[in-house]
Amino acid sequence: MLTGLFVTPTIVAITEALGRDNAEGPIAVVGDAKIAAAFRESREVIPVGMSARAAKKLEGAIADTSSIEARSLAAVIGINVTADEAWSETLRAWSRVVRDGGAIVFIDKGKADEASRRALCAGLSELEQRHAGRSVITSGLVTHL
Repeated sequence: MLTGLFVTPTIVAITEALGRDNAEGPIAVVGDAKIAAAFRESREVIPVGMSARAAKKLEGAIADTSSIEARSLAAVIGINVTADEAWSETLRAWSRVVRDGGAIVFIDKGKADEASRRALCAGLSELEQRHAGRSVITSGLVTHL
């Protein structure tokens, strides 16, 4: 029950970030089994980069996004981009698998300014930020030129 109390505001904020335009099609959830499980109730989810324990519980879990076809997802939802030393490569890999106009959403603990900076540097457009408790949910749209 307590898990739902803390995860639900984050799920609501992510759902708002995805909007109507990204309501259809599969999504990838990177690194958070609770979020992957919550979205599996309403849409097709590919769990990515889960712990070994979580991967056993989530059918179809994969290690990274390299095996996902380019531009095939409506969105990628990931965590801790502001703590990722290789954030540029991470966001490039996520952008590769998201269709034109699809969303990338990342969840971080605080550091809203750094999350915005990284989203802008990755070329995301129409950036938005929402807060859910201590979490900052940063979202942007992918544009393939």
